[in-house]
Amino acid sequence: MTKKISRRGILGALTATSAVACAPASSVTFTAASEAASGNFAHGIASGDPTADAVILWTRITPDNPMAGPVEVIWEMDKDADFASLAASGTVTTSAARDWTVKVDASNLEGDEPYFYRFRLADKISPVGRTKTLPRNAVDSARFAVVSCANWEHGFFNAYDHIARQDHFDALIHLGDYYYEYGANVYSSGSDIDIGRRHVPENEIVTLEDYRLRHGQYRSDPSLQGVTAKMPLIAIWDDHETSNDSWKGGAENHDDSEGPWEARRQAALRAYYEWMPIREPRAGRVRSDIFRSYEWGDLLTLVTVETRLTARAEPLIIEEFYPDIKAAGNADSFKSDILGDPSREMLGEVQSDFIVKTLKASKDKGTAWRVMANQVIMGRLLTTDMSPYVDEASMQVIEKDWPGVRDSMALSKYNLPVYPDSWDGYPVARENFYQRLIGAGVQDIVVLTGDAHEFWLNELTTEAGEQVGVECVTTSVSSKTLTAYLGDGTADYSLLLTQSNEDARYYNALHNGYIDFSLTRRRGTIRMMGVSTVKSLEYEAFEAARFTLKPYKDSIKVGSPKGLNLKQRALFSGLG
Repeated sequence: MTKKISRRGILGALTATSAVACAPASSVTFTAASEAASGNFAHGIASGDPTADAVILWTRITPDNPMAGPVEVIWEMDKDADFASLAASGTVTTSAARDWTVKVDASNLEGDEPYFYRFRLADKISPVGRTKTLPRNAVDSARFAVVSCANWEHGFFNAYDHIARQDHFDALIHLGDYYYEYGANVYSSGSDIDIGRRHVPENEIVTLEDYRLRHGQYRSDPSLQGVTAKMPLIAIWDDHETSNDSWKGGAENHDDSEGPWEARRQAALRAYYEWMPIREPRAGRVRSDIFRSYEWGDLLTLVTVETRLTARAEPLIIEEFYPDIKAAGNADSFKSDILGDPSREMLGEVQSDFIVKTLKASKDKGTAWRVMANQVIMGRLLTTDMSPYVDEASMQVIEKDWPGVRDSMALSKYNLPVYPDSWDGYPVARENFYQRLIGAGVQDIVVLTGDAHEFWLNELTTEAGEQVGVECVTTSVSSKTLTAYLGDGTADYSLLLTQSNEDARYYNALHNGYIDFSLTRRRGTIRMMGVSTVKSLEYEAFEAARFTLKPYKDSIKVGSPKGLNLKQRALFSGLG
């Protein structure tokens, strides 16, 4: 379904007042890798889903004869890169039935240990990768690269390249939109520079073969190959791994002409499990049950959640309610009867039970930090009246991608969700989840979020203002930020939206990049890392902003902001 792109990622393109962005304090120039793996291991290698005694190893064979029967692949692990005395090894068989992918659950490993690994096909040897198991007992620190939203057509994966250049990360946490399902040149408006990257296949992906081909294209990227060879991957999906704005019964970007939703959903999930270094679902669990937990000794409990295919009710398209809201002169009925419908679920009971019980157990045994890897923004972010800031020329540009932009602008004065596809579109489900956490004695979660193509730092509070934690939102690896539509006006919009939302402490929609997230027993550090461009392999990397997280009373206190201009600092301090 080649439908126009909806509000996500371009809602902010309603203001064109001029502003000069705060320049990065310092930057370093790099040239991203341009040569991918080749031969029988052309898609590189990866590891993921680590535990204290096991890790998933992954590769794909490009067979000399695609019509050949099954082939046997040898895998090897060692603590040294020369593989002189193997710590673990074995054989695995693959074939066309699983698209020649290889996935090994390497077990009986030592905890908190780095390992080298490789694969062999006859006399052909794969590139060598590095991975690491989780610690079992006391541990003083951990550090992660947090990423989301890598669109092949929108630019090069320079954020991956920069992460791969560093040796201090324990894992790469991917929050979804690992690839995009759109056909070639569909999601390509705004101030584009053609860099010659077009989706394969050219059609929107719907079938199992389509999804496999799209995975293969993304795995051919040298920067993605480099980062997954450097560290283990902890991954969750968002919507584009199946289809835009997906939910348990369908997706915005799916219609009857593309066949049954369930067939497409299963095709996407099968390809995902084939091509990603993650464990297959446990016995009794379905493929969509990707929620899991990881323990970094006594330092950290990390829970990964699934907010798309398990229980999510259909997202609201608020513009469809514009006539009724306009006629009433307010949005009261919409907020109470439709947005506030208690049947609008997000996690589902089974998953919610798992998360709360896991975090409560973590708290009870004295683990220092509780972190949740989450797809869409959880903090409360409501619109403000955009009318005084509208520029007609800008709106005409956005209208090409989003025909409903004028209705949305008119609705902005009613304090409705900025992103209805986020947790703001499910306020009762969010409040119920918060109350369950509070009831379990957990009010200190750090939520890592993707999806929005923007950096955010949000307080997480109940409707009554009780804090349950903080949220750190990473921008996109390459998917367009608002600068593709607003240019310099993006900075003004960022300030306006921060000022209008009490729980928003910081908002930056200017850069692609990632979050460098580190923890010690008494402090967390959020470094929002930007890249200067995704339109060239030559790029600069810089720290856009930095914040500290500290346990405070029963929750988390955010402080020590760095990299903020005067207006951003005032808003961070609640003075705006």
